Amino acid sequence: MIKRTFVIILLLISSVNFFAQNETDALRYSYLTHGGTSRYVGMSGAFSALGADFSVLSTNPAGIGMFKKSRFVFSPGVISTNSTTNYLNENTSDELISANINSLGLILNIKSYEEDETGWRTVAFGVGYNHLKNFSDDITIEGVNNNSSLLDLFMLNSDGYHPEDLGDIEWMAFDTYATDTLENSDYTYINPLFLENYGEHQKKVIKTKGGIGEWVFSLGGNYQNIIQIGATFGIQNIRFSSVTEHTETTESSDFENFKYIENLETQGTGYNFKFGMIYRPVNFLRVALAFHTPTFYTLSDVYSYSMQTNWRSADVDGNTQYNATAGEYDYYYEFYSPHRTVAGIALILSRIAIISADYEYLNYGKARFRADDYEFEDENNRISEAFNDGHNFRVGTEIRLAPIYLRGGVSYYSSATSATYDANGSVKAYSLGIGLKTMNTYIDFAFNHSFTNQDYLMYEYDPGMYESAKLNLVEDLISITFGYKF
Repeated sequence: MIKRTFVIILLLISSVNFFAQNETDALRYSYLTHGGTSRYVGMSGAFSALGADFSVLSTNPAGIGMFKKSRFVFSPGVISTNSTTNYLNENTSDELISANINSLGLILNIKSYEEDETGWRTVAFGVGYNHLKNFSDDITIEGVNNNSSLLDLFMLNSDGYHPEDLGDIEWMAFDTYATDTLENSDYTYINPLFLENYGEHQKKVIKTKGGIGEWVFSLGGNYQNIIQIGATFGIQNIRFSSVTEHTETTESSDFENFKYIENLETQGTGYNFKFGMIYRPVNFLRVALAFHTPTFYTLSDVYSYSMQTNWRSADVDGNTQYNATAGEYDYYYEFYSPHRTVAGIALILSRIAIISADYEYLNYGKARFRADDYEFEDENNRISEAFNDGHNFRVGTEIRLAPIYLRGGVSYYSSATSATYDANGSVKAYSLGIGLKTMNTYIDFAFNHSFTNQDYLMYEYDPGMYESAKLNLVEDLISITFGYKF
């Protein structure tokens, strides 16, 4: 085997090995559930036909025509995420608590509610922020693997290449002795666990932070209490960071353990338009339709990688530990999320209760990456092949016991993909809420509980052979909203 006492400087830092953009990223930025004010959350987001809530500016902007007074809203919240994983028949749990602002906004009535010869009862402008997606989570996956190692993937990807031609990750494995070439071979690689009988303890810790938020600028009005129309210009911000640490430890050989770490930070801004209407053929019935253009994002990724190996016996220089790093590398690209269509219906049961339902459609396979220096042809083809249409349903109700309001709802977000591995399952949720209103102020509380099951691809250790884990993810949101009418 080749002993290495020199360092090779990698020059091809712009090679495709550094492109992390794939179908997983496309799904992360396209799969949105709901978030906003506590009234909106308490009814599971079933608001497209109701309006008169700041959150609808991100769903159906025609709802701004329902505001009869100007108002200010502020909605902080706390999110608890819990993950349970099953990998190689071993269950592991982890949890994280984080805080965020769900909604912050101002509605200004340009034309206060009145009946006049123009037919326009109200015209209103809205500006503010809605939280659309939470990325913060801690996930731990571990188990004893008697079949394979992540090093098998590095070994497989190295075969046939001279060490100086290896990609960044494969080079780190080579530089830390996690892989090496066989003597008298035509660059055939081996790793110490492949030579043993495996049985190593594997542990993967994934820590993610960030989310998607949207700044909205909306205008709409109410015409003769029959039809409301509205439009929103949305500016979405993506902030995502992840640290993934994969460790394997063995008790039966000179090779003690290795640790491989990936760091990724993504930031960017996207723009979209939303158009909507609400039609009231009779006082107790409202029907809604809204259309969202694709969101056009400009994003930047910053990557870094590191690897460490530990050995029980020292080499000729007395070393038992080897370290290698690669990064930081950055890349700029564009991403287009799918367009959305939202339809809704609501029943207004006098001044006693409200029942509302939404249906949302989008095609996740229409998401696309692009860049000036790379075509993303393979990645975009995989998105088209792997992703399904999305069919999302939300149902909510509100009961008035003035000045108290009781709320509840359920929602279902269909799976975006039927792929065997790394597939996201459908997201189901239920919510409860309560509100107290006075003449010009109100306070609302809401609780939302959502859950999903996923397949998580650990790695491919041979062509067509995978290791994967089962993930059960639960998210609980507690939200409070303070509102003031003027």
